[in-house]
Amino acid sequence: MSTLISGVSPVSRALARDAREQEARFNAQPALDAEPAPTEVQVPDVQAQIAEVESEAANVLTQFGRLGSGYVNGNGRARRSEDIKRILDADAEDKVDELFNVAKYDAASAKILLREARQRFRDDSDLILALRELRRRRKLDGEPVDVVESAMEEVMREGDARQIKAGINVALKAKVYGRKLRLNAVRLRQLYRQFLESDGAHVAIYEDWIMQFGTSRRKRVVEYIGAALVCDMHSLDPSCGGAVEFGPLLGTLNCVRMLTSADELFIAHFLGASLGNNCLVTEERALALMLGGLQSPFEIDGVLLEHLGANFASLGPEGSAQLMQLVLRSFAGIPIALYGDADERQEMLSALRAALGLCYTHERRSTLSATPGSEPCVHRSRLSDSTC
Repeated sequence: MSTLISGVSPVSRALARDAREQEARFNAQPALDAEPAPTEVQVPDVQAQIAEVESEAANVLTQFGRLGSGYVNGNGRARRSEDIKRILDADAEDKVDELFNVAKYDAASAKILLREARQRFRDDSDLILALRELRRRRKLDGEPVDVVESAMEEVMREGDARQIKAGINVALKAKVYGRKLRLNAVRLRQLYRQFLESDGAHVAIYEDWIMQFGTSRRKRVVEYIGAALVCDMHSLDPSCGGAVEFGPLLGTLNCVRMLTSADELFIAHFLGASLGNNCLVTEERALALMLGGLQSPFEIDGVLLEHLGANFASLGPEGSAQLMQLVLRSFAGIPIALYGDADERQEMLSALRAALGLCYTHERRSTLSATPGSEPCVHRSRLSDSTC
């Protein structure tokens, strides 16, 4: 009671304080009817923005129309179409552009169009790819494609459809391995086409690849043919008709791959040997000996004379016996599947064992008697005459 009489209660003081704070906040806010401060209003230039958008759209359409790709990559450059990429011609895009103008402005017939196309693309695979690209561009422009399709049909009818399809399917692989091997992609594409027409003689095929591309590239070439064959098999329009045609090719390729493994062991026998008299059997010579023996097992004496005759001539009886022992061991290590049949292998090894026996005999005689009156070694064959 005394508090109420003597002064203002604490509750009243708190309420009064809140009222003063609310009034201060209210006064700090701008009045609703106050005049706004004058500011500069930015009026957008709508016409300029429209013009800029139209310019950008025109640039995009130009890229779209020229390359017919329909999209742009992350670097802002229009991407090449798949057909253009497969053409193995450095000026493919310019030539297709020229062909596009011929078809567009000259209203060319199929005969004229094909004549113009052949002048620019000599290979039938490149020719079909160029016509496919031309057809696609005309479709994008809403133009008829009857003339282009007639020209394509004529190319396939007059050419070798299998070779044309193969060239299209393996073109990208030929480019990739061309860069790896530093070889012309056109040459590698043609190599695959030749493989399709091979008769299955794996040793002759391998030897031909070595003659064309050298010993150092032989394994990469085999790798390329394998990659190209798989790519062709898995394509939408393969060059061969299923397993009936691809099966023998796969079998031939597997034998060639076995050869690449066998030649490593064969060559290693000679490169690691110490025969004396600086008798060096090079990798190339050892490889030629192996392939020659596999192709002519019944004439192994002639094969040895051709590839190792100089080596035998530089060696004495002991060195000749050691070298012949290496030859026998190396041929015996080749898988039977790489020979024509078991009889060929057996005949070759028998001839080599006989020659080795003569070498041992000659070595013993030369050791026991070195006098001028000693009994000479009786040679029984052209092979033993050279080696012993």
